[in-house]
Amino acid sequence: MSDSADIHDLGAGNPESPLRAHGNGRAGETGCGAAIEVALRFAGQDFIEAWVSGAGPDEALEAAQTLEKLLKGSNWQQAASISPEHLAAEIQNLESSGNSGLEQETGWRLPGAGTRHRARQLVAAGFAVEALHRAFEDALRRDTFPVADQTDENTVLVAMSGGVDSSVACLMEKERGRQVIGLTMRLWSDPACQEDTGSSCCSPLSIRDARAVCHQLGIPHLTVDLAGEFEEMVVEPFVQAYLSGQTPNPCTACNGNFRFPELVALADRLGAARVASGHYACITCTPAGARIARGADAGKDQSYMLWAISPPALERLEFPLGEINKDETRTRARQAALPTHARPESQDICFIPDGDHRRFLRSRSVALPGPGRIVGADGVTIGRHTGFTDYTVGQRRGLGGGATEPLFVIATRTAENEIVAGTHEELAVSSVVIRNVNMFVPADELVAAEGLSLQARYRSEPVAARVQKIAEGQLTIKTQSPLFGVAPGQSAVLYCADEVLAAGIIVSAN
Repeated sequence: MSDSADIHDLGAGNPESPLRAHGNGRAGETGCGAAIEVALRFAGQDFIEAWVSGAGPDEALEAAQTLEKLLKGSNWQQAASISPEHLAAEIQNLESSGNSGLEQETGWRLPGAGTRHRARQLVAAGFAVEALHRAFEDALRRDTFPVADQTDENTVLVAMSGGVDSSVACLMEKERGRQVIGLTMRLWSDPACQEDTGSSCCSPLSIRDARAVCHQLGIPHLTVDLAGEFEEMVVEPFVQAYLSGQTPNPCTACNGNFRFPELVALADRLGAARVASGHYACITCTPAGARIARGADAGKDQSYMLWAISPPALERLEFPLGEINKDETRTRARQAALPTHARPESQDICFIPDGDHRRFLRSRSVALPGPGRIVGADGVTIGRHTGFTDYTVGQRRGLGGGATEPLFVIATRTAENEIVAGTHEELAVSSVVIRNVNMFVPADELVAAEGLSLQARYRSEPVAARVQKIAEGQLTIKTQSPLFGVAPGQSAVLYCADEVLAAGIIVSAN
């Protein structure tokens, strides 16, 4: 194989050439120590053929030739389990065995060993594995990746964000004797935040960490590029909600409308009966179907964030961390020497790595409101604001001083570009109306249910409540004690004990 041929020119004129490949991938540059390109064709779950080319120093050629040799006769699961360390070890095995077979086949001889050579081998092997995974990703993007002939009840697809939680979920599924496939979504992230610290799930660094965990556990890992779909279905609605005066929670919308539907669809393609993730929540099985329930770690419980998952999708899900706490998760990761055991927590909004949503909104829209009036409930002007998208109900900061008691945002009037401010007592509401309702029990049971509680913010304490009315796709919920800082666009979740019975997006509160 030529060390300088472009992958798209290899085998030109051959009907089985990379020109007709199902997936193409490239990684590295010659100035970085190696440039590797991979092209794959599939026959069912197996490869028809794999082409790998390397450019740069000898180590690039070593990596390319050895990866191509490993791919011959393999299926995608075996190939997706190859780590850079595995590839580098195979190269060194060929060196120590004299490489007579490869030399006879290709006319190419491996150079001698040395410390610097070994280091360069590992770098080149890393680029080769990255190029291979880019080829898999390309095939998934183009819908040319193999479709499983049947569903395996013992196979689970684990959503891998690159953090410690999903890593331990993956570990626990393997310890249960499952056939595990790790999958990471490549999602859209604010391009204004260039530095990749890995604190954002699904960043390039997070993808590499997720892959490293899977490879250490000896299981296949795939990456699927859903950046465009994510921007359309999660990011843009987030921006539009703010422009309409709401305070959206993109995580609940992402989980229910995007992430888990995509994971279930991918599980179907890959033949996995189940989908698992590293969320701190539980699933309870009832005669009426599965329900989301609070996790054992009250401080990390994420059931509130998962309310929008549809009941049919919920039947396919598992949350292995639901019965353990965060400290135990860290301990398990450390004991297993997982490379993510010390990873910091990710921030709330994954696509805004610096956490500055106001800066982000300004960068995304030319229609942001300018300065306007801050008024009291009586309409009298008491100050000026910088634009209503900079404020949310319950906010105290940015309203100026001089009042006899602290002021809070109690409403936004988008048409007038006004912020209404008032006292903490004026924030109190005892009734909320929600839309986009997801119910896990029939409507008549929900209205008749006793012992309900309502949680209106992720970290807020639930309060006793009852369903007052169900009409026109909306729920009106009455609380026994007041709620504070309730904003349109946020999620309201109804619990009975620890189980989610219904939830939706807040339309209004009074």
